[in-house]
Amino acid sequence: WIRDYNALSSCYGATFKVAGIEAIGIDITSGGCQHFDGLKHVQYLSLKNCVNIDDTGLRIICRNCWETLEFLDISGTSVSIRGLESLILLSSLKSLKYDKRLKLDNTKHDNVMLQLQRSNKELQLEAV
Repeated sequence: WIRDYNALSSCYGATFKVAGIEAIGIDITSGGCQHFDGLKHVQYLSLKNCVNIDDTGLRIICRNCWETLEFLDISGTSVSIRGLESLILLSSLKSLKYDKRLKLDNTKHDNVMLQLQRSNKELQLEAV
C-alpha cells in the first residue's frame, strides 16, 4: 500500500507491485496521474477529496489499471458524468464511490449508471 502519493513514481518497478493507493485529500492534478503509467496491479484506489482530479486524470488511471482495479473512491473530486463513462473500461471494478452531486443530472446519471452496471454485474455503486 502507498499512502504517500508523491513518492509513488520512485517506489515501483519490475519487482515491486503496488496493490493499493490511498491518496485522500491530496493535491493531485490530472497531470500527476501520469504516475499511474506502468501501474498494472492496483486493486484499491481512493482519491477521496482530491479536488483537482478531473475526467482527464480518471481516463489516465483507467488506461493503466483497467484489468485489476476493484475499488475506486472518486467522491469529492472534479470528475463529471462524462468522466464516469470511462469507467466502463474497468472490467474488474466491484465498488465505486462517487460524488452525489453527479446525480443532479438525473437522465444522464441514470444512463451512465445503467451502462456501468450492464458492463459489470457485480459493481456496487454508492453516491456519497
